[in-house]
Amino acid sequence: MEKYNTEDNEEYLLKTNLLGIQNLDQLEEAEAFSFSIRALQIEQGSYTIGDFTLNAFLDLHKHLFQDIYTFAGQFRDVQLMKGTTRFCQFQHLHSYSTDLFQQIIDEAPWNSLDNTAKRLAFFKSELNMLHPFREGNGRTIRIFLRAFALSKGIIWSYDHIDREYYLKAMIHSVTNNALLEELFLETIKFAK
Repeated sequence: MEKYNTEDNEEYLLKTNLLGIQNLDQLEEAEAFSFSIRALQIEQGSYTIGDFTLNAFLDLHKHLFQDIYTFAGQFRDVQLMKGTTRFCQFQHLHSYSTDLFQQIIDEAPWNSLDNTAKRLAFFKSELNMLHPFREGNGRTIRIFLRAFALSKGIIWSYDHIDREYYLKAMIHSVTNNALLEELFLETIKFAK
């Protein structure tokens, strides 16, 4: 797990896990196992993302992390940072997310891969800066955006992304989406 710059985040995760795990390494293993089972349910179609509203996004996080954290599907109530990146102030999560998800709902059709890459990069960077949960933001965002892209006739194959390139693109997306757009162009195609 990448560490947030909150002095009590590790303690909080240990305190709020549903399995009573008291060791971070064991918690990371349990979280990965639990997440993989829930993500597989999405791949197999036993859990579907019915629409692309804020409630659907919160429900997705709850689905993915319900077996491990008490806060699954709930907005965080603390300020989070990773490195030098400061995410949305927790007091503004509701208003910011309401605006952002309205943009997702109102999104026009995507008619070219260039436009698709730009729009996916925009939504990916904005959802990342929203960072509404104490843990599991990146995984929830990727699964949500993959389903959203598919609803627009686009297949996003994020399984083959180089991790270092992806992290670099995400860091740069705080101020510039160019690398993220390139990453999307390399990993999207029209569904047949």
